[in-house]
Amino acid sequence: MIFFDFSVLDAAKPWYGINDTVMGGLSRSKMTVSPLGYGEFSGHVSLANGGGFASVRCEFSPIDVSEFTGIYLELDGDRTKDYKVNLKDVDTPQSTVYQAPMPTPTHQTFGVSSSARVLNWQRIEIPFSDFKPQCRGKPISRPNMVLSQLCSLGLVIGAQQSGDFSLKIREIGYY
Repeated sequence: MIFFDFSVLDAAKPWYGINDTVMGGLSRSKMTVSPLGYGEFSGHVSLANGGGFASVRCEFSPIDVSEFTGIYLELDGDRTKDYKVNLKDVDTPQSTVYQAPMPTPTHQTFGVSSSARVLNWQRIEIPFSDFKPQCRGKPISRPNMVLSQLCSLGLVIGAQQSGDFSLKIREIGYY
């Protein structure tokens, strides 16, 4: 089931940034849509002032994904940084998320030329069982996420990976 189709030009409208600036850091991020039909999570991670993460989030009315196994993302396979996916249900506190690392893409779907290089779209899948509760980047004990009440999805780069970043996304959905 497709949830976000970034070939739609206003697909980035509900996404907003949550960066280390909430703690005095200087990182920045945004979600935009390219006229070439993909979304781009991009920005800059700065380690200054104790910073070190950037993220975007989209909140929505609760949906039931309990009949699915996990979430998938169709990404440009040319990834030089490590990213994570955050999910929340309606009972998840403000500073808490259920987080899973994005695995390295394993198979190519097809390439599309984009200005300087070819985009190699690859699908990654993350089972819901891989999502673990975190509070401000640290593991916590908390009941399992309620998949019948999913209400937020986010993307994050952290782990002290300083510098510019760009993650191209064609589609996010559930499998």
